[in-house]
Amino acid sequence: MWYKNRKNTRYIPKDWVLHPDHIANTLNAARDENEKFEVQFHSEGEKRRSATCRMASINGEAVTIECSGLTNLQSDWIGKVVDCYFQTRKFGSGSIFFMFTSPIIGIRSCSDGTAVLNLKLPEKLEQRQKRASLRISPPQQYIMGLAVWSAPDGLICKGKIDIRQWGRPMLTFLPEKSFQIALDNISAGGIKVRIPREEIRNCKLDFKMGDKLFTLLDLWDPDTGQRIRYWVLCRVQNPFVDFVTHDAELGMQFLHTARPDGDNASELCWSEEISESGVESIGNWVMRRHLELYREKGI
Repeated sequence: MWYKNRKNTRYIPKDWVLHPDHIANTLNAARDENEKFEVQFHSEGEKRRSATCRMASINGEAVTIECSGLTNLQSDWIGKVVDCYFQTRKFGSGSIFFMFTSPIIGIRSCSDGTAVLNLKLPEKLEQRQKRASLRISPPQQYIMGLAVWSAPDGLICKGKIDIRQWGRPMLTFLPEKSFQIALDNISAGGIKVRIPREEIRNCKLDFKMGDKLFTLLDLWDPDTGQRIRYWVLCRVQNPFVDFVTHDAELGMQFLHTARPDGDNASELCWSEEISESGVESIGNWVMRRHLELYREKGI
């Protein structure tokens, strides 16, 4: 009987929330904290349309959210499935990230352009965040190199580019050799770097939102015992200058990847535009490092 019960027991991950009261309390807490809800529409292709929303109400059957970025509402949206990501704040422990998947059961538009979606009350919440948003500050021994070029105006991400024509990178990091730039954190969707103020003066650039930077990133993969190299075109999203140190911090979004040409190592071939889920292999690397830190330090 013990073996039969064990064999027939359904496995439930410990980070799932299944009790209806717990689900309602978690959603209500996010609403009371006025947290952002990100809705991502399921799509057959790589790209998924997403919208930022706020939760308006919840009852025993539905969750009502208001979205200001949705247009062209259509009746055939009813029945479509969406993923919804949000977070709640836990005192002393930072934020806890959740997601749920649910179909749309009602839509309407308001005179101010706001779209109101009624989602079926989810049967479970999963304690996780978007893969592209999961970021870590990697241990220094895993960062083997970083180089940054200022991308030329009008750069077309098609065909091939000869990296030799771009000259030397304006900023580099090499362990024990060059410290012009530092990698603060990384995710499947982008990186945040820190540049000392003296290096900002030397490179003679005033980083602004929307600037394009081309980066070479070398990471160590302890699983394979090899270096993995990425060529990525990035867009500056969040430039910030520390008022005390005057160092610059740049949050950068991955836009396009490139790979070495098989016949000419100095030439790069552009790959397809990066989807909203980010660079899959970097996301996998980040996830494995995150689990390592979780096991070793309990974070």
